[in-house]
Parts: sequence; C-alpha cells; structure tokens
Amino acid sequence: MENHYNAFENMSVTADFGVIVLDACGQAVFESSVYSVVKGFLHTLHTMLDCEESSRIALLYGCYQARRFGGRYIFFAPSGLLYCAAPLLYDKGQLASGVLAGPFVMADYDDFLGYGMPGNQALSECNAAILRQRVRCVPCRTPKQIQAVSEHLSYVVTAHFSQTNMAESVSAQADFFPAYPLAKEEELLLAISKGEVRTAEDTLQDMIKQMIFHCNSNLEVLRSRVVELTALLSRAAIKGGADANAILGLNYNYLREIDKFSSMEDIVLWLQMITRRFTQQVFEFSGAKHLNIIYNTVNYIKRNYAEKITLKDISDNLFISQSYLCRIFKEETGQTPGSYISSVRIEASKKLLCDLAVHIIDIPKLVGFEDQSYFTRVFKRLVGVTPGRYRQQNLNR
Repeated sequence: MENHYNAFENMSVTADFGVIVLDACGQAVFESSVYSVVKGFLHTLHTMLDCEESSRIALLYGCYQARRFGGRYIFFAPSGLLYCAAPLLYDKGQLASGVLAGPFVMADYDDFLGYGMPGNQALSECNAAILRQRVRCVPCRTPKQIQAVSEHLSYVVTAHFSQTNMAESVSAQADFFPAYPLAKEEELLLAISKGEVRTAEDTLQDMIKQMIFHCNSNLEVLRSRVVELTALLSRAAIKGGADANAILGLNYNYLREIDKFSSMEDIVLWLQMITRRFTQQVFEFSGAKHLNIIYNTVNYIKRNYAEKITLKDISDNLFISQSYLCRIFKEETGQTPGSYISSVRIEASKKLLCDLAVHIIDIPKLVGFEDQSYFTRVFKRLVGVTPGRYRQQNLNR
C-alpha cells in the first residue's frame, strides 16, 4: 500500500493539490504533503461553520458515490470547498474507502464566502476576514481543470492496482456494504418526485428496516447511507418541481443536523421528517407557474409568522409590487397572502395548545396575533372549535 501512497504523493506535489486517503469510517490514513498545508485552514473553517463531522461524512459519501458512478465523483463539501473522489480498492483485505483530491476553490478567492456557503451562515466580520485571507492556501481551479483532476485521479488509482486486487475489492465491499434496497429506493424517489406523501412514507418504512438490517446495526454505516439517500431525495424533489434553491438549502441544513444524532432511532425519525418535507415541497408547489415567487413568499411567512408581517414586508423581500404578489399568490394557491399567514399561525397555535406548559393566554402573541379575541375568531373559523375546546379535546385523546 505504501507504493500506492507514493503515487498519490507524487501526483499531489506535481500538480500542487492535496490528496487524502480515507478508511471505511472516514478517517484519513494518508495525507499528502501538499494537503498538510491546508489542514490548519480547514480546521478553522470547519470550526467557524460547525461542520467538522458533516464534512467528514460528506467526504466518505463522495468516495461511496465514486464507486457507484463508475470510478469518479466531483462534489462540494458542506464547507463550500470542492473535492474529486475515486474508489480506492483493497490490499490484502485491508479496507480503504477511497481517495480524494482537494480541496479546491472554484471561483475567485474574494468571492468564496459568497458562492461557497449558504446565506444563512452567520459569520462575524472578523471571522469572515480571517477566512478570506486564509482561503488563499487552497488551490483555485476552473471547472475544466477540476474535470481533468478527476480523470487524472481515477487513472492513477486504476494504474496502481492490479486486477487481482480489484476482484478482492468487489468481494470485500460486498461484505462491508451489504445488499442495499435499490428497488425500494427507486420507488421512494418516484413517490417523492410525484409529491405522493403517503406512498413515500410507506416505502421509506420498508427501506429503513432493510437498511438497518444490512448495516448490521452499525451507526456510522447507517449515517453514511442516510447522507447519500438525503442527496438523492433532494434531487428527486427538484425533479418533481420543487424549488431547486429551496431544496438545496434544506439539504445543506439537514446534512449538518445528522452529526448531532447518537442513536439509530434519532436518525430514523430525522429521515422520516425530511422525506415528508421534501415530498410536501413537491406537493405544495408542483404545477405552479411562478414557483420561485410562491415558494419564497411561503418561506418568508413560515419564518416570520410570529412577528408582525405586512404585504409590503413580503413584496419588498421579493423585490416585486404588492399588487403583483397578491395576484400571483391568489392565482397559484387559491388564497390571499393574508389568509395564508393566518392559516400558518393557526397551525402553529394548535401545536402550542397541545403543550400544557404554555398558558393559553400567551399563545396568540407567540404566533403573531396581537388581539386575543381576533385570534379566537380566526381559530374557530378555520378549526371549527375555540382554542380552549381544542385543547380540551386533545387532552381527552
């Protein structure tokens, strides 16, 4: 194996980019001398973005995808940096997940914080300045150059492993990554793309049972599988008509959350939640002519319903006129922005009414209603009973 590492070191030094080899748990078993130059920056970046674990999982996921898609895979890590992955085979039964070239910046350095990370990453001016300065230790490459790196990496891996080792690899991978429910995965992705919530949830239940069984109750293997599945779910939702920017933003946030879970039960509940969310995104907005406007309006309302929201607030946020917003929203959803705001607030209040720790008098203000009597009237009109009656009914269930 040392000879293979020498090949990676030579490639890394010659082309001036980092190369790392990961084991099956996502731990680095080899790092080129060039990669060591960027390690300090990566630690700083991951710490500021709180994405150390999600980045490790993303790199492992990239290696797995490289195996799945014919030996090469290019992807962005949660940090916004780019990597090229290739499946690394086995040497005398020793498992290695894969080899990665990178990280790379694929834009001007000065633009990195703008293009590489979602806008919801709250960085102080001081931290942003530090990252802008230190990111220059990361190689900057064009898309064409990145493609060439990916091809070169795949060639080096292939050239330094014999057919015997490749055969051993297939057998060893089958042991480490047992049969995966691909047929169920296809059913799930189809249901997501069609916005069929119930079918997606039923199919997911069957998948989860098979995934846990075939992962041999290994939490890290399940976590890696779920990371992969989340990416597939997001693409299926986009294919079904959900807003691409919205889904990719959700996907990023969800992948950051998975690091927090320490049990299979937590991961399963989380996977069920995001499957429902992706499916609902398709169901709510499929067929809408003005998809981006509708989604951004709904997203703004859901994020700010607890505060005072005016039509001007929403239209200003979308950079469109109030009259145009009202007309488009009514045409696409069948209701006015104001009525939708009320429905979102009432749904939020229903959850609070089921929590006895929250006093019923405090609920209207918590969900954005300034007047108690108006809240009661709207609640009864939409739900059919008063808030007090609703709480009592749920206590008796």
